[in-house]
Amino acid sequence: MRHLLSVAAAALAATIAPSPGADPDFRAVEIAAVVPLEDEAALLLLEAKDSGEVLPLVIGLFEASAIEQARLGSVPPRPLTHDLLASAVAALGATVVRVDIDAFQDSVFRAKLRLSQSGRTVTLDARPSDSVALATRTRAPIFAARRILADQGLSRADLERMKKDPREFQRRLRGEDAEGTRL
Repeated sequence: MRHLLSVAAAALAATIAPSPGADPDFRAVEIAAVVPLEDEAALLLLEAKDSGEVLPLVIGLFEASAIEQARLGSVPPRPLTHDLLASAVAALGATVVRVDIDAFQDSVFRAKLRLSQSGRTVTLDARPSDSVALATRTRAPIFAARRILADQGLSRADLERMKKDPREFQRRLRGEDAEGTRL
């Protein structure tokens, strides 16, 4: 029994780390816009606070609506999924410390949700859209990895060019070059 408890404690310790300080590998971002797209999707634009680079993420309409409702301060008559999660986190005595958009694999962005409880940080794998929806409710900061912004981000000039040519914008979102080949 003692061995089982020590193995369980070691496994738990692997997922709980001390609270992180400022991380030079990440940049603070904020929601610049949420734009509805065709096909039951929306575009979440996250802008780096220090450079103006924009990270475009395609998200579901439900998550887009949840983000916009929280940004507008709208309170539904009954809690929606992200409201319920925010309430559960608070009821457990935890707080949302930050959201880190930390990977782009197989054309999918990935995020880590960092919660603090009793001086420890619990890190959870999460979808960026759900993480941002929760961050808007809890006023937690959102960060993007510098390498993600460098590889997937758009400059203001890129955005202006894409506004003039929507087909270019759609190709970029799909990760294709001008000939339609996957990048």
